[in-house]
Amino acid sequence: MGGTSVLKERFLNILAQYVPVSFDPNRDGALHVLESDNGLQPGDLGKARWIKAPEQRRAGQRVAHVVFGLRSETAANIFLRDGFYVEGKKVYGYKLLDEPIRCLKCQGLGHVVGQCKSIHDTCARCAGMHRTSECRATDEERACANCRNAKRAFEGHGTADRSCPVFTDKLQASLERNVAAKYPYFPIAEDPTSWATHEVLAKGLDSRQPEWQSAQKKKGDPALRPP
Repeated sequence: MGGTSVLKERFLNILAQYVPVSFDPNRDGALHVLESDNGLQPGDLGKARWIKAPEQRRAGQRVAHVVFGLRSETAANIFLRDGFYVEGKKVYGYKLLDEPIRCLKCQGLGHVVGQCKSIHDTCARCAGMHRTSECRATDEERACANCRNAKRAFEGHGTADRSCPVFTDKLQASLERNVAAKYPYFPIAEDPTSWATHEVLAKGLDSRQPEWQSAQKKKGDPALRPP
């Protein structure tokens, strides 16, 4: 029996903050314009998407956050170091690292709906036993099911809030296990400066240190509210 497989293209994802909402990532040629405006090679930008759907924006909202997928470490590092011009505005971003997944049924972390064993839905906004889309709670009535289950202060935020203590604890643990999280840039063997860690940059040290060389041998070896 024959079969075919499709390789999913790998992108280096950067979350760009406060991008003008006049930018349309689905417009023909939109990514080519960005490549030209920012001195990139044709094809360096592979994709772009808004973090939140445009129809979910507040009335009068002028900026939002975009995830850009780049095809080369060099292009991605240019973005991270220097920023990007989008619709005439200079925007900046950071590496989008893997984060704890959240079940959209029970709101628990570490699994998806298809693996969920809960018999009922839990609201991500008020922790009630209903779908989040059906919630009528006000901002003052927000509550977090995960913090409630962990016997922590659970009022004043929902499970989707990136400042949720349960989420931030899980995120920190995940980042500590992920060696890539040490580096604000995408390391390139030929570019020692790209191996500078967050710690090195924070201290203003010379990034061209032996660490970048030793890091290559360790083959096994940041949070915003939604706009």
